[in-house]
Amino acid sequence: RATDYANATRSLCTVVCKWNYDARPSGDGVGWDGDFFEKVGFGRNELQPQTIGELILPPGERIVGGIGAVAAAELGLRAGLPLAVGMIDAHAGGVGSLGARLPSEADDKAFASDEDLESRLAIICGTSTCHMASSCADVFVAGVWGPYYSAMFDGLFLTEGGQSAAGKLLDFLIETHAAFQELQERARQLGVPPSAALNAHLASLASAASVPLPLLAAKVHLTPDFAGNRSPLGDPQMRGAIVGLSLSSTMDDLAILYLAATQALAYQTRHIVEALDEAGHAPISALIACGGLTKNPLYMQMHADALQRPIYLPAEEEAVLLGAAVLAATAGGAPGSGRA
Repeated sequence: RATDYANATRSLCTVVCKWNYDARPSGDGVGWDGDFFEKVGFGRNELQPQTIGELILPPGERIVGGIGAVAAAELGLRAGLPLAVGMIDAHAGGVGSLGARLPSEADDKAFASDEDLESRLAIICGTSTCHMASSCADVFVAGVWGPYYSAMFDGLFLTEGGQSAAGKLLDFLIETHAAFQELQERARQLGVPPSAALNAHLASLASAASVPLPLLAAKVHLTPDFAGNRSPLGDPQMRGAIVGLSLSSTMDDLAILYLAATQALAYQTRHIVEALDEAGHAPISALIACGGLTKNPLYMQMHADALQRPIYLPAEEEAVLLGAAVLAATAGGAPGSGRA
């Protein structure tokens, strides 16, 4: 639409991750996989490249013609301005965060090496969560999407885990609980979001019981697959479960259920990382998180505890937008590729 429909360029990121385009440089199977189309019910010639995508370019490449006149007028821009090939939002979060210089690295370090990128996992966490890992060689991980060649960084393979419901799961459990109205009123009085009010309530419960806060949920167990398991089991038919409920439905019970859910999401992320390790991916030594859930310190702490690895937050909170800006800068003539 940004080209006024004058250019049918497809993003390599999208056609590789969401379709079945094979971009590997090895020469075998490059392009659309007709065998797969037949297996899922399409005729061999039913889906033609000119229909589903003939011009495939990597993210950050400049689109010929730039922004169309109609789109430019709607946006208040000049027609013909450089227009970048885009990418999926979560993947842009990876671009906007994984190359960051970590606190332990030298101040004069220019950018992350391939080895750095292989050892880092991006967690783009919001309504759902994506877990993005890069590798120099293709690593097949059962139950985890990929490997996708050049889908996030050109020349590297992307392995993508995920949770179909993360923030959505927490919202569901909170908003359907009998104590939700009481929580809303407390949050209103404190001037904070409901999750922050629950975090404060958990801290009070832990202090009163003289126990570490995570142990408050020792008797409540939850599996977080309320919308199926995306990774690493890859089972859309799975459903969530809660064990340890009583006849009580007080604010204390809501807080403990919420804590159990954050722990369950954290341990599922650990399950994904362990699956990467077992499949031969380079060891993940650091995680870099972005997205709305990073504003929840309990969520982040439970992940650090479960994974026993440092989790870093980018200085730029809107890492997804930063990644999109990197693509725009590349198309606009900035030196180097989006990967650099």
